[in-house]
Amino acid sequence: MKQSILKITNVLFIIALMTTSCSSDDDAPDPDGGNETGFIDMESDWVRLSLIKSNSIELMQADRGEIKRRFSHTIDSVETNRFYTSDFGRYLTVIDRTNNVVRFLDSGIENHDDHGHVLESRWLDLELTASTNPLPTHYGSSRGHMVIFNDGNGSFTHINVDQLVIPGYTPNTFLPENTVPHHGAGFRLQNGTFAITYKKATDTIRLPQRVKFIDANGAIMNKDEDIVVNGIHGNAVNGEYGAFGSRNGVILVDTAGNQSLIPNLDEFNADSGNWLSSLVGHDNANLFFARAGNLGVYTVDPESKTITSLYTGNDVKRRGGMMFNFNGSYLIIHTTDNRIRVYDANSGVELASRVIEMANIPEVSKKAQTEIEVLTKMDEPDPVLTSSDKFLYVLAPNQTQIKVLEIESLRHVHTIELDAPVMRIVKNGFSLEGDQNPDYQHNIQ
Repeated sequence: MKQSILKITNVLFIIALMTTSCSSDDDAPDPDGGNETGFIDMESDWVRLSLIKSNSIELMQADRGEIKRRFSHTIDSVETNRFYTSDFGRYLTVIDRTNNVVRFLDSGIENHDDHGHVLESRWLDLELTASTNPLPTHYGSSRGHMVIFNDGNGSFTHINVDQLVIPGYTPNTFLPENTVPHHGAGFRLQNGTFAITYKKATDTIRLPQRVKFIDANGAIMNKDEDIVVNGIHGNAVNGEYGAFGSRNGVILVDTAGNQSLIPNLDEFNADSGNWLSSLVGHDNANLFFARAGNLGVYTVDPESKTITSLYTGNDVKRRGGMMFNFNGSYLIIHTTDNRIRVYDANSGVELASRVIEMANIPEVSKKAQTEIEVLTKMDEPDPVLTSSDKFLYVLAPNQTQIKVLEIESLRHVHTIELDAPVMRIVKNGFSLEGDQNPDYQHNIQ
């Protein structure tokens, strides 16, 4: 009898061992054995997560899982609004296209490069509104300057992030002369000029066909036509260079006022939707990355003016399928099977790949939608993935947990437990190596 029990025990042990060896990191205990100390030591104290619910936004200190502040909001629909983090991590920009309103949430986490400060967190009094129909849609940001393109009239709004807290600050909105309403985009280059899509009243194509340089006063700098294409959508910027996707190729612009066209690869077919219509860039990355329909993701090198294949597949998520980590050192690709691939953003070398269980993102369907409606949704950031410099934060299927993975290896290191389901997660704050000194005193002359 004892021998039979021993055999059964051995079998159960082997089954348990096999189950443990086959389990994913998501199901395994945290490496620190459930003690939060390990993750607290790895993540910066300055990283915050904005947990977006139907009627509130909670500001959480990521490493401790502590809610620091809860804000009520009057956002009509969290699903239809867009949430963007400013370059240095302090502000959350909320674009409510339906109601023509742009709002700003100040996390109070101020980055001074070698130290930080925790200030008051609050909704700013500043709200961008309009009695006409500007339809704020596309968001672009580089080196502390946001640009929001207004589809309803073809104008764009420039926000200087450093001035957002100044009482009475009013961002500038420019309407380039003779332009007409269109689904456009733009950004500010580091020399202070803007590169903005432009559409003439005589154009018969719904998407814009050209790009204009605009000076700090809103005047068009290149009156003559430089490059005219059969439709533009998607852009990216790193400060020195900017790129616009088009049916003919990538329009490259730079701080010297040059425009050039990097032609499409032979494998593209713009008529079938295979052109680089969705692009991402980062101030700290030399390369841009772009998606071509159902062909996959491509690298755009502004120095060599070349386009090369990075990932081949028709399964890249249409909404939030490409993103940089916060400091721009990694590119993250998200496919429809919830596989995450991590690449070195400056070499294009793949570093890690794995499937991760996460909350569902409804796919963008082309049925009963215009091309522009589909393209507009492709601009939206991923609502269930966000990152700091070193860690990827993933909203679990139950929406009451956030899984934390080390980006470079995609190793699961921690799980944050939430007290109620959230709809979206967005990063605020920043990462700081070494001494975390919130009591740093400035010398005031």
